[in-house]
Amino acid sequence: MRQPNRHFSISLGLLVFLVGTIGPGILGASGADLAKGEKIYKLMCVKCHGPTGRGDGRKAADLKTKPMDYTDKARMAKFTDDQLRETIIDGKEPMPSFKKKLNPSDVDDVLAYILKKLAGR
Repeated sequence: MRQPNRHFSISLGLLVFLVGTIGPGILGASGADLAKGEKIYKLMCVKCHGPTGRGDGRKAADLKTKPMDYTDKARMAKFTDDQLRETIIDGKEPMPSFKKKLNPSDVDDVLAYILKKLAGR
């Protein structure tokens, strides 16, 4: 019986490791559920970022720093998907952290909604 090629086994193991640990960062939110993302956005984001993502939600005027306008293509182009994902998870003053409120799949869903439906990426 022939033994598997050692290099193949190591390469396959490395590939499985990389996909499991950094794959979501590489693949982005492409497999995300936009409908679920929209529900999360309307529940948790619209009050500050507004229904169309312009940063003009009903609470925006009360904030010292204006919420990001997702429709501003030049500004949105400055951020990678991973940076935006990190902001959702960790927050960025005045935006709170959603680490305890959203699981990783939820974060990908809402990010996909923001990027595809509001930012037009």
